[in-house]
Amino acid sequence: MIDEVALLRACAAGRVLRAGDGEELVVEGRLVRQLCRRGREEIDPRGLTVEGARISGDLDLGGMEVLFPLRFIRCVFDRPVQLEGADLHLLVFDGCTVPGILANGLRVRRDLDLSRSRIAGDLWTSASTSRCAALWLCESEVGGRLLCSDTVIDSTMRAVQADRMRIKGTIRLLHGFEARGGMRLLGVQVGGSLDLTGARLSRPDRGLALDLGDAQIGGSVFLIDDQTGRRPLIRGRIGLGNARISGGFLIRNATFEPIEGVTGAGYASRRSGGTAISAPGLFVGGDLSIEGECDIHGGLDLSMGSFSDIRIHRGCEFMVGGGRALDLTNAAVRSGLLIEEGVAVQGTLRLAGAHIKGDLTLRGTRWSQPEKGSLIAAQGVVVDSAVDLRGVETTGGRLRFRSGTIGGILDAHRAQLRNPGGEALSLQRVVVRGSISLAGGFFAEGRVLLNRCTVEGRLDCEGGTFAGGIEAMSATARGGMRLRWAEIPPLVDLTGASTTVLTDDPARWPRDSAIAGFVYDRFDGAWDWRARRDWLREMSPFDAGPYEQAARVFRQHGHPVEGERLLIEQRRQARRAAPPGGRSPGRLIRDARDLLYGLTVGYGYRPGRVLWLLSALLVSVAIMMLNPTVQQTLRASDPRGNVYAVDGRLVTVDAVGALEDRTATPARQAPRPGPCGDGQVRCFDPLFYTVDTVIPLISLGQRATWYPETRTPAGTLASTLLNVASLLGWLLSTVVVLSFARLARPA
Repeated sequence: MIDEVALLRACAAGRVLRAGDGEELVVEGRLVRQLCRRGREEIDPRGLTVEGARISGDLDLGGMEVLFPLRFIRCVFDRPVQLEGADLHLLVFDGCTVPGILANGLRVRRDLDLSRSRIAGDLWTSASTSRCAALWLCESEVGGRLLCSDTVIDSTMRAVQADRMRIKGTIRLLHGFEARGGMRLLGVQVGGSLDLTGARLSRPDRGLALDLGDAQIGGSVFLIDDQTGRRPLIRGRIGLGNARISGGFLIRNATFEPIEGVTGAGYASRRSGGTAISAPGLFVGGDLSIEGECDIHGGLDLSMGSFSDIRIHRGCEFMVGGGRALDLTNAAVRSGLLIEEGVAVQGTLRLAGAHIKGDLTLRGTRWSQPEKGSLIAAQGVVVDSAVDLRGVETTGGRLRFRSGTIGGILDAHRAQLRNPGGEALSLQRVVVRGSISLAGGFFAEGRVLLNRCTVEGRLDCEGGTFAGGIEAMSATARGGMRLRWAEIPPLVDLTGASTTVLTDDPARWPRDSAIAGFVYDRFDGAWDWRARRDWLREMSPFDAGPYEQAARVFRQHGHPVEGERLLIEQRRQARRAAPPGGRSPGRLIRDARDLLYGLTVGYGYRPGRVLWLLSALLVSVAIMMLNPTVQQTLRASDPRGNVYAVDGRLVTVDAVGALEDRTATPARQAPRPGPCGDGQVRCFDPLFYTVDTVIPLISLGQRATWYPETRTPAGTLASTLLNVASLLGWLLSTVVVLSFARLARPA
């Protein structure tokens, strides 16, 4: 056992105090304390260095100011080291075995080095009334670095408790570092980086392996493998709630194994599975990057956080079946979010209320086992640039972007979305400044919802397969719609939708299609009215609006005849459509009238047909009136009651005489009977009589003057035929007038 004199002599000379070969060096803790009370002039600036000794008794430096370095190399301490409130120049425990260190309020002006040491113990202090720890550093301050290379800290509860510790340099917990117990560093302030290269946190306290809540880290955080390939292992979860990392956060080739579920942790609420990193409100000034072959068996809760860029590289796997793999609820990503092609995620990506100022890139990722049915829950997300879903594969859940805003294109080429019986993709109420591409091999086994979606560009479904149908009620695509799907979907609902250019194949629409109120400006491709007619016929139930819309487009683009044909077809289908209450007698009459209207003038769009009928009626009546037998039945009378036939006076009741005022003088020639009744009645003209009979819209005085004599069979027949001709003429003339009036109205 070394005495005080020998200890002082070694310190004065700046020599390392070590045992000789085969000897045991024992240094009493009280002697070290007495040495530390001596003045600086008695101690070499290199301070005290003890190697390979056993430190017996208590080493208590509490409250002391030691102005020279203290180094213990491969030493074994019998008792816990007491350093509370001490002010030290430099402290090194290198390769030592220590039954606990109590150093609350410790101040080390340079480095605190615990490398290669084994610190094991269950020390209790007033800093916690419920938990013990092997290393206590609460309210401590280190002017340099905290070094724990290859250090093992072991406790039944917490390995380290260092609340509000201040480190001006870096914290290096690396290589063979292992904490067997929770590490609590609440509110720690680190001027440099936090390096956990190859670290293993293997025995969490109440599920927490490392608690850095409210920490302030001036550099970066590294959780990566070392040069030998030793992978970081986090058994439990890392807490970073409201922490601030000025640099980046790099995770590489790490393994996370939460040992228990988390309830109520983080911003959002309950978790159904464990959380690997619980960091609501985390700020990262640089990139958050997860690289290499990371096995993450718990979720990352980054809700309400702020990040420059988030990158999850190929080789990483999230295994949080039924839970949240990555939670960015209400987070802000100042650049982009990238999950590289090939990454497999079991769980849900939550982006509700998040703001991503760059791209959201999920190209070629695989998703399964969601939480509550949503593999991507992005309600209200704002993405200032594009959303890349090309080649995404999903199983058993939906991609939900309800009420989001996307500043660029949403591209889902070759995406394979499988959620039978449910929703595959929900873009309801989404505003897309670019286009939506569900084309080029896109496959959705489940419904695709675009209700009330607004697309500034184009909705492109060319070559896509919608096995569960597509709904786009009240959607708007200002750049047009390309609806040439690879296979006919079971359902298409475009009720109330609007677009500019409709590009489709009319023969490849399902029968169960709803396009009531669907508005478009023109067709792209061939203007085949028959194809459009067949397309509209297939719609069930019948709706007149789509016919009028298609006809309006044809007429506005210089195809009025085709538009009229569609409107005629509309009336035909309306007549054939079964009414809800069946066909009543009144309905049958209306149907018959409508049928006649269609056959005659094509529901007002073919008035030329009536002109031909009217002409035929005119010819028939004219032939009849030229027949002498019919003419012999005609009679006329003047005001005095005289009756005339077409060839002269037939009955004289009151002969024509001179007027009483004697102004008329007798004619020099004798009167001669004539066909006009000596000028007393209008002369009969077969042509004018025909026009006057058939066209009642004008009056030539013929029908009003001459009438058939009905006392004979020939006269009765002539009267009947003329009356029928008048009725038919009135009907046909009225139809012609109404038809032309209909055509005169704007489309």
